[in-house]
Amino acid sequence: MSAVTPKPLPPVPSPDHFDVWVPPVPEEASRVRRALTDLQLPEALLEDARLLATELIVNSIRHAGLREDERVRVRAEWSGSRLRVDVWDRPGSTAHPRVAGSIRPPAGAESGWGLYLIDRLASRWGSTPGRYWFELELQD
Repeated sequence: MSAVTPKPLPPVPSPDHFDVWVPPVPEEASRVRRALTDLQLPEALLEDARLLATELIVNSIRHAGLREDERVRVRAEWSGSRLRVDVWDRPGSTAHPRVAGSIRPPAGAESGWGLYLIDRLASRWGSTPGRYWFELELQD
């Protein structure tokens, strides 16, 4: 008799947060974009939130070397004035991400714009081993 690994349950809808685990395929970013829409963020934040979350998820999928059976974890919390989104691709990792010098890609580059966009649009952002995060604040 073989053990069966249970599938994670779908997240319980909440008006102020979500925590989802998505397979490492770029199409799964749309699931996170829908979850951000369900948070009922102000229009002033929603499009930036969707763009920046997609950038972090796709970066994780492209650069973390995840296997098909591994997942990217995305957690978002909306306080009513601040949105924080965390993306984990290697929760147990001890390797610190290398973000040094300019994060602006060279003119004409077709890739490498994700962290540049995050740096320009987010109120704050950062990284720790296996995790990137950003915050967007509602301006008065």
